[in-house]
Formats: sequence, structure tokens, C-alpha cells
Amino acid sequence: MAFKLSKNPLKASYAIYFGLWVVVCFIILYPLIRLGLSHPKMYKFAHVMRKIWGKIILVAGGMRVIQHFEEPLDKSKSYIIAPNHTSQIDIVTLTVKLPLFFNFMAKAELEKIPFFGIWFRTIDIAVDRKDARKGALAYKKALKWLDQGNSMVIFPEGTISNKVPTLIPFKDGPFRMAIEKQLPILPVTIIGNWTIFPDQGVFEGQPGIVHQYIHKPIPTAGLTLKDLDTLKEQVFQVINTKLQSHGYY
Repeated sequence: MAFKLSKNPLKASYAIYFGLWVVVCFIILYPLIRLGLSHPKMYKFAHVMRKIWGKIILVAGGMRVIQHFEEPLDKSKSYIIAPNHTSQIDIVTLTVKLPLFFNFMAKAELEKIPFFGIWFRTIDIAVDRKDARKGALAYKKALKWLDQGNSMVIFPEGTISNKVPTLIPFKDGPFRMAIEKQLPILPVTIIGNWTIFPDQGVFEGQPGIVHQYIHKPIPTAGLTLKDLDTLKEQVFQVINTKLQSHGYY
């Protein structure tokens, strides 16, 4: 999507200011980031570095992320993490606040974004939905990393809709993966990201508060692919109910 600079001078100025922080912090941390991405054995270190990078730019941008846990999270387990997708900064806020080591699995276009692309060519997984062979290879890579004890963040909507924050129908991928590996689904509802940095073709932003609701994990032990649609609907309703409780329909 091509972005145009906002006609609102304050929001346009903020977006430029925030963008400069993103670039400058990345350049300063680049030697350590590059070291962390030099080998899969170093990826946990790279994940720590991107947490630091994210924390700096969120603080500089006047953004605060508040988490709400329905129950204590077992950090020794692997999860398929399924958040709603509303903003350009979803990945940053999740990276900074989720207390797990995880990889993102998202659309291949992210490989082309400056500064973010380096992650999707290494620690994260880019999915080319237009190429079935590449899609299958990405899925296989994700399964391999789950076998190593990683968690995986997959946005079940697959994209950011033009009706944010209203949910669009979920895709099968994360639920198929969770059932295949018998891993719990961790639904996450993000509220507020879209008001700070919208993703509707205009480059603009503003400081603000984001709320992350970390819902109770949904087990998949004993489920088969016959249960996929039921599981998908269950996760959809968990996130949608939380959005509705905040007045979003």
C-alpha cells in the first residue's frame, strides 16, 4: 500500500519524528542486531535486541502499552499466538510486551519494508500467498521452529482491513498449525494501536495508550482438523467479545 503524508500537520510531524527515531535507533543497534541474526543459535539474542529497539521507539513516541492477563502465562510452553491486526505498530507492541520468545509469520510484503524486512528474512517467516510452493515451504519452516520450542505469532485475519477495528473472517493457517502440533492457541486483543498509527493509506500518527488483553490459552490437545472451524470461531469470539466490551462493533 502506498502512503500519503497526512494533511494534519501535527499528525504528519509526529509520524516523521517517530520514523526518524526508528531509523536512528536501528542504525545505532545494527551491529548487535546483525550479530544476533548471523546464526539461528543467536536468534534469542536478536529477539532481545529488537525488544530494546522497540522499547526505545515506543518511549520516544510517547506510547504506553498496558497488558491485562486473564491468567498467569506459563512461559515454559509454546503457543500459537493469535492477535487481531489493526496497525503498522502491532508487531512492535507485541514484540516489546509479550514475555515469550517467538517468531512472527506474516505476509511476504514485509520483507520489502526498510528495517523491518531484515527480521522477515531471518528470525521471522514471510509467507507468499501467491506462490503455493513458497507458502508450503514457509509452513514447513514454521513447524520446524515450533518443534524447537518457539512460539509463533500469526495474525488470523491475514491482513489489516479497511474497517478497523472490526474483525474480518479468520484464515485457517494458525488453527491448522495449532491442531497439527497440539499447541494451545493464545488469543490477544489489541486495543488502541489503530488510533496511534492507522494503516489506511495515510502516513500519520500520535502518542497514546495501547491495551493488550492476553486471554486464557485455548488447548488443542485431542483436537483434529475436523475441529478446525470450531476452534477458529472460538478464538474469533474471544477477541470480538473484548472489542465489543470496549464499544467496537
